[in-house]
Amino acid sequence: MTEKATARVELGLAHWAMVMTAASIASRVLGFLRNTAISALFGQNRLTDMLNTSFVIPDTIYLVLVGGGISSAFIPVLSTYLAEKREKEVWEVVSIAFNTVLLLVSLAILLCMSATPFLVRLVAPGFDDQEVAYTAFLTRIGLVSILFHSLNGVLMGTEYAYQSFIGTVIGPLVYNAAIIVFGIILAQPLGIAAFAVSTLIGAFLNFLVQVWGVGRLKPRYSLSLNFYHPAIRRIGHLMLPVALGLSIAQINLFINQTFIASFLPQGSINALTLASRVVMVPMLFATSIGITLLPALTRLAAQEERETFRSYLVTSLRTIVFLALPATVGLMVLGEQVIKVLFEHGRFTRQDTLLTAGALTFYALGIAAYGAYEILARAFYALQDTRTPLKTSLLTLALGTVLNFTLGPLWGVRGLALAYSLAGWFNAFLLYYSLRRRGLVPMDFGAVGRTIVQSLGGALIMGLVLKLLAGRIALGWPALGVAREGLELLIMIGLGAVLYFGLAWVGHMEELEHLRRILRRRFRRTRPVGGQETRDV
Repeated sequence: MTEKATARVELGLAHWAMVMTAASIASRVLGFLRNTAISALFGQNRLTDMLNTSFVIPDTIYLVLVGGGISSAFIPVLSTYLAEKREKEVWEVVSIAFNTVLLLVSLAILLCMSATPFLVRLVAPGFDDQEVAYTAFLTRIGLVSILFHSLNGVLMGTEYAYQSFIGTVIGPLVYNAAIIVFGIILAQPLGIAAFAVSTLIGAFLNFLVQVWGVGRLKPRYSLSLNFYHPAIRRIGHLMLPVALGLSIAQINLFINQTFIASFLPQGSINALTLASRVVMVPMLFATSIGITLLPALTRLAAQEERETFRSYLVTSLRTIVFLALPATVGLMVLGEQVIKVLFEHGRFTRQDTLLTAGALTFYALGIAAYGAYEILARAFYALQDTRTPLKTSLLTLALGTVLNFTLGPLWGVRGLALAYSLAGWFNAFLLYYSLRRRGLVPMDFGAVGRTIVQSLGGALIMGLVLKLLAGRIALGWPALGVAREGLELLIMIGLGAVLYFGLAWVGHMEELEHLRRILRRRFRRTRPVGGQETRDV
């Protein structure tokens, strides 16, 4: 390929990287609008608790059978075949994967359908008989939708491997938009079940979009179920540890947000769910850095360049800390205002806001820990060691279970959120210690510790200023209502960001320059990274 042709390819990929980033942000916004619509129509009570609980079992099926395998195994294997010009085998592998997912997920759905009430009691033992029955009804609708989500995962993975992104950009937007539109339309006749039905409609429409997207690649589908194909065996080998890890993470999440919360006052499950979704927004930065870091670490590990590997790893950890600490302080100071702007509409009351904001405050304490995990776990994956993160996840699950059962009954949703954050810190420290034993991170905290002190100092100053300004920024346009409150919140966030990054610039913090390089590389990378379809329900 000539330099001019290569430049055209790189420019096209950079363009799609920016389009996909914008689409991801738009999809996230639609996701919040969906949650806002549910909150406004139904408030925060046992109904919303049952709706959130109904997604636990379908999501678990998706994550274990499909989700983890798409980014960790399916896309890399397809990409290898394409690089070797073996396109005929690519479509054979895609066909086998599609048929296998269709078969396995269908069997899992049928089994779960027959045992849904039992599974609901297992997930939410605090529900009474009527609540179990209605949650089981909602779960069965969700189980049907998960079939389309699973098939979408295979189709989107195929598009990513071919670097054809139009379907992957449009599909999630259609999915979230359909949930909002059909949920609102059907709310009157169906009640809260409207949003279970609209999720099914959205998943089906997304499936049609992905069929169209793959159809543009001129596929050659076959009814093959050759489980012994080398590529299928390789995919299975690669995805097994990831699936186990995701299973553990899902168990930890449902114990935290559903199992114990089902015994708490009505609305507790919904409060934890909404708070966790808000706190995931700053986590997008950690995921982005991790995606950028993994290929570099893998190459360095293969070349046995330990010092450079260590430098990349420590610098990325420092960048995570640099971003996570102000996000933590910001959410602790502005959390109540954030929840109010996003959700306090219609039947979602002031008391609901306070309950959700309380959970958000303590979830925010774990942002740096879970951000560090994104980096540390990828360091082990680069070393082709998937067992260590799996072992630490098992230990974390054990500790998290003890903390959940201890702090949940004592402090309600705040205790459960705190338990989740503490478990995250435990996991991060275990991984850090394991890497330290290999000499891949400093024996002492050194540069990382210095970053913690500097970032925490800047974040606390920012938080103090925001606390002093809270309630004092009023635009005086009462007719604008929610829009005015949202604009006031954006001004506060903007002021906080300017102050924090300004302090970092004055303090000559190296992380600021590293962050700039990461963002530049993110938009100029020559190979976009595919991933699993987002199940943000």
